Formats: sequence, structure tokens, C-alpha cells
Amino acid sequence: MRYLSIVFLWSVLVLTSPPAAAAEKLTLRPLDPIAAEAFERAVSRSQRVRTLVATLESSNVIVHIETSRLLPAGLGGTTRFVTSRGGYRYLRITIHADLPTEARAAILGHELQHACEVAESGADSADEVRKLFERDGEFSGGFYETRAAVETEKHVRMELFRNRALHADPVVKFDH
Repeated sequence: MRYLSIVFLWSVLVLTSPPAAAAEKLTLRPLDPIAAEAFERAVSRSQRVRTLVATLESSNVIVHIETSRLLPAGLGGTTRFVTSRGGYRYLRITIHADLPTEARAAILGHELQHACEVAESGADSADEVRKLFERDGEFSGGFYETRAAVETEKHVRMELFRNRALHADPVVKFDH
């Protein structure tokens, strides 16, 4: 009986698992429900974010997106180089979980811009990423910042504000 259970479980896993090609397309990987919601909101309401996602999907960069309540005060998000393995470069974006919903989506756009900067640079080590941001960014408060990421965040905030009315729930719902 135990053998049959193992065979059944194996069959279910094999038959319901996505093909390997589909799994390889998971360039951007939200790791928790709040990150998934921020990602969905940003992609569905911002053309700029969709462009950033397309750039990353055509690169060898894999981005894990998480939320945390442990970021330093005043910091909405970070992008960190994790490793380079098997021809892929791995980054981790962390968004402050306590930000308002729209702000999380805008900060995600900002951090995706940083991921694109890394993707387009070819930097494949923490030292090379640091050199990239030393060259192209400004150092303040222990972190590097780029003009492109700041502009992207502003642009995404405007898109989210403009598209808020299109995606709002109706004030009154009528059942037919």
C-alpha cells in the first residue's frame, strides 16, 4: 500500500508540475503575498514597470522580490546582488511591508530600475555591482542611488495615480 501511495504522489507531482521551459521563464519571483500583490499592481497599472519587466525577462538576471518590516528607517526598498551561478545573476529586492499599497508598487518600480541597471551592465559579482553604482550613482546614508531609479519611481507613481480610478471598486454594488 505504501508503494502505491508513493507512485500516486509521484504521478500527481509529475503530471501537475509545469514544464521545465515554463519554470525557466520565472525571471521575477515574488516570495510572499505582499510582494506578489505589489508586483501584480505595478505590472497591471504601469507601462514603465512592464517595460522594466520585459528588459529583465530578456536578460540572465533572476530577481527575487520580498517584503520586510526590518528595513532601516526612511528606506522604502533595497536591491542587493546575491550571487552568479549557472549563467544567471541573482538579485533580491526587498520592499518595506508597512508602506501603503500604492507606495509599495512605486518603490518596486524604483528597485526594478536598479535591477535593469545591473542586467544591462553585465556586472556579475557584488564588487562589480558596487563599482557600477559608484560610477553611475550617488552614495548617501549608506546606500547608492541613481537618477534613473528616482525618475522611474516618480513616473510609476504618476501612472498609478492616473490608473487608480480605472481599477477602483465601485462605491455601490448592484446584484441582478
